[in-house]
Amino acid sequence: MASRYEEIASDLRERIVSGEYGPGSQLPMMRDIAASYGVSDITVRKAFALLTREGLVESRRRAGVFVKEHPDRVRLTVRARQIERDELGYFSGPEVQHWRALPWPDGERTRVTEAPVPADVAEILGAEAGELLTVRKRMVGDPGREEHRQLADSWIGSWVTEEIPAMRGDTGMGGMYDRVEEWAGRALTWREEVSARMPSPEEAEALLMPAAGVPLLRAVRITTLPGRGRQDARVVEVQDIRMSSALFAVGYPLPRGASAKWPVTPATSDYYSAPPVSEDGDTDESL
Repeated sequence: MASRYEEIASDLRERIVSGEYGPGSQLPMMRDIAASYGVSDITVRKAFALLTREGLVESRRRAGVFVKEHPDRVRLTVRARQIERDELGYFSGPEVQHWRALPWPDGERTRVTEAPVPADVAEILGAEAGELLTVRKRMVGDPGREEHRQLADSWIGSWVTEEIPAMRGDTGMGGMYDRVEEWAGRALTWREEVSARMPSPEEAEALLMPAAGVPLLRAVRITTLPGRGRQDARVVEVQDIRMSSALFAVGYPLPRGASAKWPVTPATSDYYSAPPVSEDGDTDESL
């Protein structure tokens, strides 16, 4: 059973979503809401806190609680995830071709250091969690729109920095991908995994995000050097890209797999009663 503050939050949420309280509008004062629902100010404060965590409202000091712009009601910039190339080198999609590296507070544009690798990144690189690896940290953005920016941490496999020392410093024109392809004599390949999480205070500040209520959109890009001869494919780099989900969405085509090649075979089973299929494609009544 929902608590009283959750019921109040649900009611206010419905009124926000319906447009009764539009973006930028002020909610009634806490004492007025408390009186209308017959509850204490503390109960209303808990309802406001819940809506704040959801990213629906924000508290302005000495002004009150206001409805925020929300991704549901604004047009997001859809980021196509594909590798492109121009005279500067590789870039990830036409929407960011004109973006450039922004300076950190100390003036640096690319921070190259050794740091403990996060566990999820370490697993992809075949490293130990917390192992010291070279990481290249950048903040990249649109020169014409201050809020359009992303953080990108490039974690580089230890075998790469051992065999290509330039990866620990200035990689020159074309950047790190050009240096690896020149050294290897063959093309790199990429894939991405997209997820979401809440930002740290430092990430929220760097990305000009609200302190609460808006998650990060996270794209983990995995760069691989294909195998050749007896040598297996090797992961070169894992790039951890973060951007505000209030401003960006990820868009990509959905290609037809071989089993869906047109013209298709008419369906023969009832969708609602068909048994599940295991990961290897076999029907498994025990799943």
